[in-house]
Amino acid sequence: MAASSLLAVVLGFALTVQIRNTAEPDAQVGATREEDLVLILDELNAREEVLRRQINETRQTVEDLSTGQQQSDTAVEEAQARAEAIGILNGTLPARGPGLRITVQDPDGAVPVSVLLDAVQELRGAGAEAIQVDGVRVVASSAITGSPGSLRIDGVPLSAPYDIRAVGPAAAMQVALNVAGGVVADVSRVGGTARATQVDDVVVDALVD
Repeated sequence: MAASSLLAVVLGFALTVQIRNTAEPDAQVGATREEDLVLILDELNAREEVLRRQINETRQTVEDLSTGQQQSDTAVEEAQARAEAIGILNGTLPARGPGLRITVQDPDGAVPVSVLLDAVQELRGAGAEAIQVDGVRVVASSAITGSPGSLRIDGVPLSAPYDIRAVGPAAAMQVALNVAGGVVADVSRVGGTARATQVDDVVVDALVD
């Protein structure tokens, strides 16, 4: 009986040791795997943070490029607009838009240089962007010369009826020509007529060489 009890104790001890020896590697493996998972998670978190930072930097770069492109486009548009305005003023570019068509009848050949000069000045003062008379572009440096019945602009002879075209604020220009003692009245005093018509699409296409 004592031998049997001792054998049972010995077998029980051996079984316990065997179970511990078998269980401990699994526990170690579990612990090792847990540490590996922690490292992997840390690495993934670090990578995610790097990716987030790269995405934010890329977005900022795109926004900067977009803003820079818009500013560049605006600068180009402004430069083109200035160049066009200068070209129209100096007569090297055509102009088109709302304005006036003025027909000056001079049956007696009595309209003097001063009346034509006044007409050009009144139109400019009222905001005309571009003017041409009988197919001759009128700019700041243009010279209106000659005598009644033989008028010239920059040496080019004109012939009645004089066809004057002006691109600009039509209503304001028409008022300027029709003021008391103005161009229309001056033409009438020498036996002629001046008729101004507002037009939605006036083309001034004569150019200065």
